[in-house]
Amino acid sequence: MRRRLPFVLVLAAIAWAISAFVRPEKRAGVTLTFLANEGVMLSADGKKVLIDALFLKYERGYAVPADSTLAALRGARPPFDSVDVVLVTHRHGDHFHPAPVAAHLRANPRATVVTSQQVIDSLRGYTPARALPAGRLISRTMRPGTRRREVIAEITVELLGLPHGGHPHVQHVGYIVELGGRRVLHVGDADFSEEAFAPLRLDTARIDVALLPYWAVVNRKDRRVIERWIRPRQVVAFHVGERNPGRTEREVRAAMPGAVTFVRSLETLNR
Repeated sequence: MRRRLPFVLVLAAIAWAISAFVRPEKRAGVTLTFLANEGVMLSADGKKVLIDALFLKYERGYAVPADSTLAALRGARPPFDSVDVVLVTHRHGDHFHPAPVAAHLRANPRATVVTSQQVIDSLRGYTPARALPAGRLISRTMRPGTRRREVIAEITVELLGLPHGGHPHVQHVGYIVELGGRRVLHVGDADFSEEAFAPLRLDTARIDVALLPYWAVVNRKDRRVIERWIRPRQVVAFHVGERNPGRTEREVRAAMPGAVTFVRSLETLNR
């Protein structure tokens, strides 16, 4: 008489057979291209996002990309063509200037700007930008401690209410961008206090890459906030400026050995 296998064993055998032929899908990853200060481009899966990337020369000591890079950004030429979303954390001149933003939007009809109302007002006050369709300028001023998740141009973006360090009257927005199966955090010039970050609970947000100003990484108190309330898999320090970048790289490496420092314009990181 033939013995029948228990039903549970039959199901287990079927599951094993399926797993042998079906491999888990790999996450493609995202490429980060550094520009200067806190300007970056994220790209993956044919999608591109610029964050704090369209600015001009600001005060002494702040970095700026080469003229050829600035021209490519303004003209939406490769590798900055076909950008889908432009994000701006706040209106300060080392992060934003209306002239290159308006030029890029005119050259690239597919791009949408998402930022605070202060930045939108500054852009609208610039004459060449007044003809831009209202639907391409999305105002999202965020109250401190709040989060808002949206899909813009088929890209998931989470907006974060983070106050600007030392400038309470400046509207300031952080972002989590989901691209290439990764979650990339950009906090701008946020106030690195427990009061600012604890309500957001980014420690539960599964941050793959956190783009952070270098001074937060080298400062012991700020670093405790990073380790407790963000807990990213990878830290990238930037906003180094033009003065002694080598020393800053060493300080970042000593404070957080696993961190990467962006110093040179157009250097890239794949994650």
